[in-house]
Amino acid sequence: MAACAVLAPALALAKPAGDYDALIERARAGDYEPALAMLRQQGPAAGERAVHDHIVIAGWAGRPAEAIAAYETLPAGAALPASVQLAVARAYRDARRWPEALDSYRAGLRRHPAQSAFAAGEIMTLADAGQFAAATQAGERWLKRRPRDADSRLALSYVYARQGMPFEALHQADQALDSAPGTPYVLREYVFALQDARMADVALELARRHAGLFDARQMRGLEADALAQQARLAAMPARSEAERIAIADRALAGYDAAISAWSPLGEEARDDVLRARIDRLHALHARVRMQDLIQEYEALLAEGVQVPRYALNDVASAYLYLRQPERARDLYRQVAADDALRNDDPEQRLATQTGLYYALAEGEQYDETGAITDAVGSDYAPWLYYKGQATRMPNDLNLESSQTVAASRLQADDTVDAQQRLEDMVRRAPNNSGLRADLATVYRARSLPRASEIELKMAETLAPRGLAVENGQGFTALDLQEWRQAEALSADTLARSPENLTSRRLAREWQVHQKAELVITGYRGLANDSPVTGNGDFGIDAVLYSSPIDYNWRVFGGGGYAAGDFEEGRGNYRWLRTGAQWRGRDLTVEGEVSTNDYGHGVKPGVRLSAAYDLDDHWQVGGSAAVMSRDTPLRALTNDISSNGLSMYVRWRANERREWTLSAAPSHFSDGNSRWELGLSGRERVYTAPHLKADLELGLSTQRNTRDGAPYFNPSADFMALPGVRVTHTLYRRYETAWEQIGTLGAGAYSQRGYGTGGVIALGYGQRYRANDVLDMGAMITGTSRPYDGDRERELRIVFDLAYRF
Repeated sequence: MAACAVLAPALALAKPAGDYDALIERARAGDYEPALAMLRQQGPAAGERAVHDHIVIAGWAGRPAEAIAAYETLPAGAALPASVQLAVARAYRDARRWPEALDSYRAGLRRHPAQSAFAAGEIMTLADAGQFAAATQAGERWLKRRPRDADSRLALSYVYARQGMPFEALHQADQALDSAPGTPYVLREYVFALQDARMADVALELARRHAGLFDARQMRGLEADALAQQARLAAMPARSEAERIAIADRALAGYDAAISAWSPLGEEARDDVLRARIDRLHALHARVRMQDLIQEYEALLAEGVQVPRYALNDVASAYLYLRQPERARDLYRQVAADDALRNDDPEQRLATQTGLYYALAEGEQYDETGAITDAVGSDYAPWLYYKGQATRMPNDLNLESSQTVAASRLQADDTVDAQQRLEDMVRRAPNNSGLRADLATVYRARSLPRASEIELKMAETLAPRGLAVENGQGFTALDLQEWRQAEALSADTLARSPENLTSRRLAREWQVHQKAELVITGYRGLANDSPVTGNGDFGIDAVLYSSPIDYNWRVFGGGGYAAGDFEEGRGNYRWLRTGAQWRGRDLTVEGEVSTNDYGHGVKPGVRLSAAYDLDDHWQVGGSAAVMSRDTPLRALTNDISSNGLSMYVRWRANERREWTLSAAPSHFSDGNSRWELGLSGRERVYTAPHLKADLELGLSTQRNTRDGAPYFNPSADFMALPGVRVTHTLYRRYETAWEQIGTLGAGAYSQRGYGTGGVIALGYGQRYRANDVLDMGAMITGTSRPYDGDRERELRIVFDLAYRF
């Protein structure tokens, strides 16, 4: 019995032949087999003392069945020496024959009341049999009789340990050590109690001071526990980044040294080496060495090792970190499908559920996430009630699960629900900087960067150096065009936590911002007879922006070409332009000069545009152009140019709703003055992870002062075109997305002097984005509408591309 330390029995043997004595002495030294072979051969006929020896030595050799068989050859009720009676009771206990073991311990206690080992054995056997209440009562009764008895204390410690109460067990072991401070077996059990109570570093230090009490296997176990404790400490979020990294590095160094020392021992230490390699996965995870973790995991699999479920969450998390969500999903499902999940520590269970959700979401399997988020949202009560404590305590896991559910809504583009949930949580916990940072993320997703900035400033007062807060401020600074601030925040968070995915994401966005940019737009008429654009019309414009200069400036240059066939002949228009752009908080200004060649000489042009954000909802802007490129190509073909102004006011509630009112007066070189007024709006009516639908409305009118111009020039007209736009995601993998877009519009066009006619517009297009640097798309649009009372049809393709390099 390990907990009570064998009481060094003295075998009361007469002196038989010298060979017999020699074999018994060898057995006492640990060489059991020769004595057992001799005793088996002699059998019961050798006499009572030989049977007693057989029982004791078989017990030493760990052969309870043989000890029991030898005992059962004795007459029923035979009186046994204390050491033999104890060996019989232990044999029954080792054989899990609880009733016989209890009878034997109780019989021994009756015959040898001074031997506390029998009382201790009874107490521990009751615990082995699952009779914990009886075991505890028996232990407490015995301690009342002998409060300083170390064996009884150790027995009660064993009872508590079997019930999963390691600190109560440690208390009893500590009391036993206080009663018998110089007793080796008590010290051993105290060390093991420390180990079970997860005080492995203290246990290892004490064991090293008394190394003679522990064999090599036990020392390896203590060292492995101490290393595992370091790895757990490194993963605790309450510690600073630098401290956690230092602890993880120490743990990894310890694992490397232990594995190197134990591996040459071969089969003797094989289980310890495997345990160290498996536990080392957690230290690698804490150090965010995810690629190393995966390599070690796959090496273990290749060796035929079955990695236990407690390590699989770290492996799954590493796959998710490395953007392999399908591998992560399979491992999380393996852990979640195990019957042991319901018995997991609630924190571990939530980690499994949360990990499975993110693996499914990042793999775009949103149809399977509902059951996971429902469980996450309902499994963790908001309050905890502790025995003996009058006040309830908030459940941190309830907060964490609520944050996960809110994040799931945001990831599924249900920004309205995500905002409502987080605003409610912030109202209930206004001093939680993490919640405020999460709410700021939702505001950014809803195109409300100033609201995000305010929320993050409030979070900053609570956690000035919080990583989530600083990263959020960095993303918000980019949205607000606060370039210096964004650079400083990104540099700081990347230096502090280079492995953090959000820090790396911010650094990537800053890196992309620093690149040059090529923007190309164009169109091609496929089957047109429009009096505005001509037949077989084609146009393209390309402009190259430099990398940012002194944060706010970019210079650019480009050119374009447009052509179309009209009754007067073919029109061709070429232009070159160059200029500069200034971007700062709330304001973007762009100015350019250009040369314009449309068949009647080369003429210079100038354009100046600006956009100013009043707040998160209102923006005003406008432009002024001499030799405007918005002049109809047919007018240019007839050597008529124009100068123009444009102004707009835009109201944007959020990413789902916006309206723009625009006005554009222009004056043509033939004396015509044109006034254009427009109102356009968009309202989201359906949102799902891979499908969105928007209602759109366009209202426009124009007036011209000249009649009979050689270009389409109605004296007055009005168009109303409501429609719907549906966007379907065909493929998405992190920063790469492929979408298809369908549009349908049906309205009316009224032209003074020509009446009113219907307008129908159909469109289909696709859009592709990749790696943050490429965004391109094309759309084919078919339109049927009247011009000067005649119905005409157009089919054209429009394309655009933006590439950063």
